[in-house]
Amino acid sequence: MTTARTRRLAIAAAAMLALASCGDDPAPTPPPASTPPSPTPPATTPAAPTTSPTPDTAAAEDGPADAALAFGKSAPIADLATATAYGFRQPVAASAPRPNGQPGLTWAAADVKVCAVKNLDDEYDGITVTNDRWKLVYADDTEMGASNITYNQFPQPEYPTGEKDLPDGKCVRGWITFRALKDKRPAYVAYEPENQPGARWAVK
Repeated sequence: MTTARTRRLAIAAAAMLALASCGDDPAPTPPPASTPPSPTPPATTPAAPTTSPTPDTAAAEDGPADAALAFGKSAPIADLATATAYGFRQPVAASAPRPNGQPGLTWAAADVKVCAVKNLDDEYDGITVTNDRWKLVYADDTEMGASNITYNQFPQPEYPTGEKDLPDGKCVRGWITFRALKDKRPAYVAYEPENQPGARWAVK
């Protein structure tokens, strides 16, 4: 049986329990979740621009231009003479017998001149000229020499066919007729003196 004392004790216990509950600290609020920082993209180094050689540089890399002369230009020959080629013809002397009787050959001719330099020191009294110093040179370096015979049909006046002494300060000019390849055109008319640098003229 519940007595009034018992009820009072129960009420007092409940009150104390309520007070204890009110005195508790509130539960801590967890901090807001932090957003991780975005990764910084790695720094990029701009690619070095690609440069093309300037026209001057490209020309330098290609090397010097062809040293062949134009017709009408003179070339010094070892400080002793000058040589000049003026023109080229192919074919010539159509009615003359074929060179060596070969159907693959024809006649061609070049108008050339050689001058002995004027001697100022009395070191020499001239030079010797001959047509066999002149050649036709093809793109594949094939060479064709001057004819060692002559026909009336050859272009005139003729350059000396044998050796000729040329006094200093004097010149000789004429046509040299060559054995030539019938179906090809030479790249150059060349002057090739013995034991001396020569010269060449471009055939257009």
